[in-house]
Amino acid sequence: MKKFFTCVVLFLFSFNAFCISEYNVKNAASLKNSSVKIETDWDFYWGRFVSPLDDALPDLTVSVPSSWNKYELEPQALKYAKKGKGAGTYRLRLTGLIPGRKYAVPAFELGYTAFTLLAGEKIIFQAGIPSEDWEKTVAQQYYEPAVFECEEDGSVLITMYVSNNFYRKGGLRHDFTLSEEVFYQNSFNRKLCYYGIFSGILLTIVVYCFLLAFLKKDRTNLCLSLFIFSIYSRIIASVFPLLKIIFRNIPVEFLFRLEYVSLFMAPAFYALYVESMNKKIFNHIPARILAAPAAVFLILDFALPMSIANRLVPIFQDYMFLMVGLIVMLFLIRVVKNKDFTSITAILSLCILMFGTVNDFFLNNNIKLKYMYDVKLLITCFVLYSFIQTVLIAYIQNKNQIRVTELNNNLTITNNAYYRFVPREFIELLCKKDITELGLGEYKISRMALLSADIRNFTATSEKLEGIRVFEMLNSYLGRIAPLIRKNGGIIEKYLGDGIIAIFPDSAEAAMICAVQMQEEMIELRKDFISRGLPPIKIGIGVHYGNIVIGTGGDNERMTEISLSDDIDVTVRTEADTKELLRPILATNQIVAAAAKEAKAQGRKFDFCGRKVFDSAGNVLYALYTEKTGDVL
Repeated sequence: MKKFFTCVVLFLFSFNAFCISEYNVKNAASLKNSSVKIETDWDFYWGRFVSPLDDALPDLTVSVPSSWNKYELEPQALKYAKKGKGAGTYRLRLTGLIPGRKYAVPAFELGYTAFTLLAGEKIIFQAGIPSEDWEKTVAQQYYEPAVFECEEDGSVLITMYVSNNFYRKGGLRHDFTLSEEVFYQNSFNRKLCYYGIFSGILLTIVVYCFLLAFLKKDRTNLCLSLFIFSIYSRIIASVFPLLKIIFRNIPVEFLFRLEYVSLFMAPAFYALYVESMNKKIFNHIPARILAAPAAVFLILDFALPMSIANRLVPIFQDYMFLMVGLIVMLFLIRVVKNKDFTSITAILSLCILMFGTVNDFFLNNNIKLKYMYDVKLLITCFVLYSFIQTVLIAYIQNKNQIRVTELNNNLTITNNAYYRFVPREFIELLCKKDITELGLGEYKISRMALLSADIRNFTATSEKLEGIRVFEMLNSYLGRIAPLIRKNGGIIEKYLGDGIIAIFPDSAEAAMICAVQMQEEMIELRKDFISRGLPPIKIGIGVHYGNIVIGTGGDNERMTEISLSDDIDVTVRTEADTKELLRPILATNQIVAAAAKEAKAQGRKFDFCGRKVFDSAGNVLYALYTEKTGDVL
């Protein structure tokens, strides 16, 4: 009887050794040019780290990847396991390998927090410090491969010690993928180049949009910059952890927190971005209200202990899908109401990005989808989304540029129209760039030459003509006289029916010369009027030099330019004296003195053809004339 029990015990021990889960790698030679995903059940030991030499029976056989939160463990173990906390051992024997060749396993994120990977009795990878007493776990992650060689018989026992003290899930997070080391290194180098170029492009877009936002105070580019960066944060922290490659000892908790940022900040910034582009999308629900929870989540993500913050991830995910669904719905409503290119393109790009996000969500939660389980679409969808957004922004900016050009053209036409009422030179005298800078009550005091011209006996003459002929006569007269004033540097301050008040800011002599040219032009104009059956009108001109106040007056509804001074009255009286004294041009002593001073400053003598006369008050005036104009009006 004793011999019988001995045989049974020996049989059970041999059965245990035989019962370690195995996976036969078919066509191991192909691992030189490809990789294989080990899809089989592993032995699992709860709450203990089992030595590779230990033939103990497993508690369970489980699929990988999977989390022990839902394993069928004892009730006392489930108390911690269902929260992700705990420790355990995973084991699997690989067979069919080729002795002498080095195999590699991408070990990054195999375990959620800390794990040790052994091939036989040799440690081939260490991430953090796992412990059977899971509360003493020290979490860390590294981005290096686990490299090993098989036994002479082509087999190797893979053992993993895993523990977790704060993450919401425990177990093995990613697939166990096997290839030869050379293939892995080549594949890794290609990925590094791809993601390096991709990161450079994204960061360029982010910086470019941010600078545009800063320089142009443009909210649209700021939101787009932050939206792209929030998604990019997940890529460099989890999808392909460039941060871990560059900064090897960066805390794993920081990577987790950065990974979560995209879940709530991306949809929030996207809502703000869409609203800044088209406010009609969020007519009834302001995007700021929808984005407000993201600010709260951001504070909680970085302020709360990691053991609590990571348990908010399901809430972050619910918020993300709720926001994306709501934005899609609002877009669809907008497209139905107005099928414009911008709305259709925007919702198309959003659906593409949403598809990639859902795919990433399924992959991270080990949800197997037919035809797509092995395909990572987030990067592809994000690149496609960025391309469409670039096209969309280019389209919108082109439309805006066309509108700006049209607006500038209209503004130029409008300004030119305004300048026909308010001379450009008048605006420059007030030291303004254009008419839009003029304000009510602005003024400037200057000394300058003034000219007043008036048609003799205009009232009596116009009464004999039809209204249209009066306007024809006036416009013909002003059309000949006004260019002469501008030609000599003068500014027509105002039209007074048949009279003109002009100012000459730069030269007194120019005002006197202009007066003579005007009378000479009137000789030709009278000939033209006679040929057209219009009366041969004559004008009297008075010129003076003195102080003048120029500025703006009126009210906020109706503003005009104003010139004020006693010297304007003197000029007008001087012009009126031409009627009594029958002289074509009368100049005051002040303007003659000012013109002489100008000539002296230029090193020449001031000469003019004229004679002294006296007005009714006995003041000295100078009657200017030429052989062509004569001395009598």
